[in-house]
Amino acid sequence: MPEIFFNPQPTPNPNAYKFVTDRTINEGPTKTFYSPEAAREDPVASKLFDITGVTGVMILANFCSVNQDGQHDWSTLIPKVEQILTDAFG
Repeated sequence: MPEIFFNPQPTPNPNAYKFVTDRTINEGPTKTFYSPEAAREDPVASKLFDITGVTGVMILANFCSVNQDGQHDWSTLIPKVEQILTDAFG
């Protein structure tokens, strides 16, 4: 299988980014998490919550949406999110 790439895209919400890929990463219902406690059973979401500032994670079909607290620069968060997603789904 070819390497997976995620295309980070801003959303209308400045505290959220969408990480889109060309393959399905979640075949089931949308997974939505608003706290590290809620995400502890999901290996990908729990790793994303390990990133300082992450406040929400949604995984569906071919993308993952990540919310942050507004106190962090996306230029530092995006590479961390991409690495976790690539490691998990690549």
